[in-house]
Amino acid sequence: MKKNLVIYVMIGLAFLLSCAAIAGGAYFRAGVETFTLYIGQPSDRMVLAPREVPDFYTTEANRQAAYDAAATRELNHPIRTRDETVWVAVAHVIDMRFDELSIIRDAYTLEREVIENNRTEWYAAIQALQAERLREQEEWDILRTVHLATGGYEEELPPRPYDFEITPDLEWVEPAPAMLSMFWDMPIFFTEAQQMYLLNIPHPALTELWETTWETAQVIQAGAIHEWEETGALERVLNAIRHYLDDNVPDAMTRDIVFEIVSRSVRPNHFIDQEATERRRLEDEDNFVRVTVQAGERIISEGDLVTERAYRILEYLGYIGNETDWRDEFRQAIIPLSGMFLLTAALFVGVVMYLSFYRPTIISMRKEAALIFVLYTLVLVLIWVLREQPYHFLPVLIFPMLVSVLIDRRCAIMLSVSVVMVGFFIVEGSLAYLLFFSISSILLCLLSRFTTQRSNIILVGILVTAIQFALSLAVTFTLERSFALDNMQLHLTSAGFAAVNGLLTVIICMGSLPFWEAIFGVVTPIKLLDLTNPTNLLLRRLTIEAPGTYHHSLMVANLAESAAYDIGANAHAARVGGYYHDVGKLKFPHFFAENINGENPHEYLEPINSAGLIVSHISYGLTLAAQHRLPQFVRDIIREHHGTTLMQFFYVKAKEADPSATEEDYRYPYNIPKTRESACVMLADTVEAAVRSMMPKMKSTDEVEKAIRDLVRHKLNDGQLADSDLSIKDLDTIIESFARVLKSAHHERIAYPKIEPEVVDPRDPPLIRGLVRKD
Repeated sequence: MKKNLVIYVMIGLAFLLSCAAIAGGAYFRAGVETFTLYIGQPSDRMVLAPREVPDFYTTEANRQAAYDAAATRELNHPIRTRDETVWVAVAHVIDMRFDELSIIRDAYTLEREVIENNRTEWYAAIQALQAERLREQEEWDILRTVHLATGGYEEELPPRPYDFEITPDLEWVEPAPAMLSMFWDMPIFFTEAQQMYLLNIPHPALTELWETTWETAQVIQAGAIHEWEETGALERVLNAIRHYLDDNVPDAMTRDIVFEIVSRSVRPNHFIDQEATERRRLEDEDNFVRVTVQAGERIISEGDLVTERAYRILEYLGYIGNETDWRDEFRQAIIPLSGMFLLTAALFVGVVMYLSFYRPTIISMRKEAALIFVLYTLVLVLIWVLREQPYHFLPVLIFPMLVSVLIDRRCAIMLSVSVVMVGFFIVEGSLAYLLFFSISSILLCLLSRFTTQRSNIILVGILVTAIQFALSLAVTFTLERSFALDNMQLHLTSAGFAAVNGLLTVIICMGSLPFWEAIFGVVTPIKLLDLTNPTNLLLRRLTIEAPGTYHHSLMVANLAESAAYDIGANAHAARVGGYYHDVGKLKFPHFFAENINGENPHEYLEPINSAGLIVSHISYGLTLAAQHRLPQFVRDIIREHHGTTLMQFFYVKAKEADPSATEEDYRYPYNIPKTRESACVMLADTVEAAVRSMMPKMKSTDEVEKAIRDLVRHKLNDGQLADSDLSIKDLDTIIESFARVLKSAHHERIAYPKIEPEVVDPRDPPLIRGLVRKD
C-alpha cells in the first residue's frame, strides 16, 4: 500500500506540474502585462517586440499588391507560345491559290483558242460569201454582154447582184471569256485589271509572282502574329505586309496582287499558353514579402497614433487587454484553463489505465515509476523554458527515446504522445508542432529497437537526423502548400535545426544511459550485452570452476532467448537470466550432476542434506548477484527459476527410507515466476537438463517434442506458471521453440567408416602408397 501511495503521489505531482506549465506557457500567455489601446488614438507607452513575431497587416498588404499585379500582368502580358506548324498550313494555302490560278489560266487559254477558231471560221465564211457574190456579178456581166450582143435589151435582164455587205446578223461579236467567273469562287478578290493581268502574264512571270508571294508570307509568318480577336492584331499584320512589299516589290500591280494573297493566307501563330500563364500568375501572387518584427524592434512609441498594423501585432502578442469586468476575465482565462486541465486529467487517466492494463509492472515497480516521473518532469521543464523558441529546438524527443531504451517501446509510444499533447498547450500550440513531434516520437520509439548493439547507434543517429530533416520539410510543405517555396531557404534552415536536434537527442540519450542505470537501477540493452560478455567475472568463474554448469547455462540461455523471442517477451533479458540462473552452483559445483565426474557424492549423504545443498545454490546465487550488482530482474530469475518445484529424486529416496517424509521438506522454498522471461528460464532449465539425460535412451529426435510437452505440462499442473502471464498459446509456442533448438543441438550424426593403412610392399615408393577402406 505504501509503494502504491508513493506512485500515486508522483502521478499527482506530474499532473500538477503539467497544469502549472500549461497555465504559464505560451498558449495562454499567463502573466503577460496587458494594456488598453485603441486604433487611431495615441499610445501611452513604447512597446518593443519580445521575440520575432509576424507582421500580418503588412504581409497582407504585400500579398494583395502581388495579387493585383499578377492579375494585371495576366491580362496585359499573357505568356504565349509559338506554333511552328502554322507556317505549313499557310504555305499550303498559298500553293492552293496558285494552283487555282493555274487552273483558271489553263481554262482561259483553252477558251481563247476556241474563240480564235470561231473567229477564223467566221472570217472564212465571209470571204466565201464575198467571193460568191463577185462570181455572181461576173456572171451577170458576161450575161449582159452576150445579151446585148445578140440584140437584146438590158431591161430584159435580171437585176445585177448587189455588192456583198456585212449585215448586223453577220457581224462578228467578241464573246466575254466565261472562265473569268472562276475568280468568283476564289476566297481572294481581284479587280478586272488584276484578273486580266494574272491571265495574260507569261508562265515565268507567274512563277516569279508565286515566289514573291511565298517569300513575303514566310517573312510575315516568321513574326509574332496574335489572335485576330486581339485589338489591333490584324492591322499590325496588314501594315507589316504593306511595308515589306513597298520595300521589296517595285511593280504596283505585283504588290497589290501579292498583298491580296498574303493578307488572306497568313494565320495567327502566337497563342496564349493558359497553363503557363496561370502558373506564372500563381507564382506572382505568391511573390510577396512576409514581414516579421524582430526581437527588440520597436512596435510603437509613446505618443504615436495606434495604427491597425501595430494593434494587430500587439494583439497577437497578447498585450491588448481592454478594460473588462471580472466576468469577462473569468470567461477569457478561467474557463479555457479549466477545459485544458480537464483535457490533461483525461489524458493522465488514459495513460494510467493503459499502463495498468498492458504494463502493470511500471505501476507496481517504484524505480520504473520514479524514472518516468523524473524524465517527464525534466522534459516538461525544458519545454517550458524553451516555449518561446521555434518548435525545432524543443527537446521533446528525449522522453520517448529514453523511455524506449530504459523501459519499453510500446509504453514509450503511448507516453510520448501524451508528452507531445501536454507540450502542445505549453508552447503556442501549432499544427506543425503537433504533426512533427507526434510522428517523429513514434518513429524514434521504433528505431530505438536497433540501439541494442553499439555498432548500430551511429546508424540510428544518421537515420534520426535524416528523418527529422525530411519530416520538417514535409510538415512545412503540407501546411504552407505553395507558399513554402517563397521562404525555401528559411525552411531548409529550420529543417537543418530539426536534424541537429534529432542527432543531439540520440547522442545525449545514449551518452546518459550509464547515469540512469546507476541512479534508478534500470537495465538497458547495452547493459544486457555487457552482462553476456564471456569475460564477465562470474561467467569466467563458471567456465573454470563449474564448466558443466557453464555449458548447461549456455544451453538454457539459448532456449530461453529463442522462446522469449517467439512469444514477444524480452529475449535479451531471458538470455541474461539463463546465463546467471545457476551461478550459485559455484559454492559446491561438484554436488551438481553436470559437474560430477566419477563418484556421486550424494550417495554418501542423507536425502534431506542433499536437498539442502541443492537448494543452497539459489541463496548463494542471490548473494553473488548482490555482490556483483546484477540487475534486479536477474536476481528475480535466480530466485524464481525453480519456483516451488519438488526435488523428486531426493524425495523418492527419502520416502523409501522414511515413509513419513513430506513434500514440503523437498520443495524449493522460493517464489514461482512472476514474469514471462523468468518462466521461460524455468522451463528451459527443466527441459535442457531432462532432455540431456533422456537423449541416450531416445531412439530418434522425434521423441524430443513429446518429452518437452510432458515436462511443460507437468510444470503447468504443478502450479509453477500460475503468475507468469503465459497463455496456453504461449506455452505451445515455447514447446515448438524448445524442440527446434534441441533437435538442432542433438541431431543424429553420420557414422563414418574406419580407414586403415594399406599393406604395401616396402619397396614401393612412398608417394604411391595408399589407404584401403574396410567397411
